[in-house]
Amino acid sequence: MEELYYPNDDKVLIVDDNATNLRHLIETLKPYYKVYAAPSGEWAFKFLEQNTPDLILLDIEMPDMDGYEVISTLKQNSRWADIPVLFLTAQEGRDKERKAFDMGAIDYILKPISAGVVLARVRTHMELQMYRKKLEHMVDLKTSQLETTQDSILSMLSNVTAYRDNETGAHIKRTTYYIDSITKYLLSANHKNYIISPEYAQNIVRSAKLHDIGKVAIPDKILLKPGRLTEEEFEIIKQHTVLGAQILNDAMADLGDTSSFLMVAREIIITHHEWWNGRGYPYHISEEQIPISGRLMAIADVYDALISERSYKAAMTHKEAVDIIVNDAGTHFDPILVDLCLPVLDTFPAIAERYRDENYQMRMLR
Repeated sequence: MEELYYPNDDKVLIVDDNATNLRHLIETLKPYYKVYAAPSGEWAFKFLEQNTPDLILLDIEMPDMDGYEVISTLKQNSRWADIPVLFLTAQEGRDKERKAFDMGAIDYILKPISAGVVLARVRTHMELQMYRKKLEHMVDLKTSQLETTQDSILSMLSNVTAYRDNETGAHIKRTTYYIDSITKYLLSANHKNYIISPEYAQNIVRSAKLHDIGKVAIPDKILLKPGRLTEEEFEIIKQHTVLGAQILNDAMADLGDTSSFLMVAREIIITHHEWWNGRGYPYHISEEQIPISGRLMAIADVYDALISERSYKAAMTHKEAVDIIVNDAGTHFDPILVDLCLPVLDTFPAIAERYRDENYQMRMLR
């Protein structure tokens, strides 16, 4: 496809089988835009395989592939769906007008073509396109800034928990990276029962660091007890799931937001100790009642607990921890999810080594 003129970077593709119309449109637009011409729909798509114009002028009445077929194909392809299309037509009537807009055209120009009308319409839609791109850029920038702020707040909240309990700081780091590895694998695996969106995966990873936030409300004598907990003490520690969810409830009520990362964070907090067979806590829900985020967190959380040394137990090896998780598939853990995640578990020892407990000791003044 030959480039005809390019005084600036705004590109217009003209698709029309009539050579006279093509020449007229080229002469009208070339002082202001990069202009390309295609005498058929087939030639237009050959051009589009290598180029993305800012706007398309598309004739409706063409042999072989008419304008309606062309725009239908454009709108079905994510590469081209957002390119503004102006129809060129000799046909008048509400039905034709409605069909053009229903198929995704942003405007139409009647033949015989007026140079002034064409130039005015193209200028208007080029400006609208420019403003739309600027707005999208501003939205992307604001979204990025908001996500950075949210991540800082999440890290701050997780650090509050870490200061309360030194065993928690590195645990938060490790489990967050475990979850990151698992969600990336799930996205690539595309298993029919575990299809998650990139946004949901991102929110799981961002929220994982809050899974134990409810521990800030647990008394020191229980949270920091060096030995094993009594049955009564364990019942109290179980409440960190409910207490953590309550903390998120207050934040969500203030923000009026039940669909963002806070909702995913709440899912993780309240369900990461639930069991596949319903014998977990706090609500004894089971199987698919447990959201995927909670089921993933359960695997990461238990693995890290098993490989970590505590005053009341020795650290297990990676193989011992994986064997326990595999043996508990179908009771504690989602069996299909465990089977899916097995290749990812082999990446966990490197994460554990990188984020060792002694590197994340935090002390409160007492």
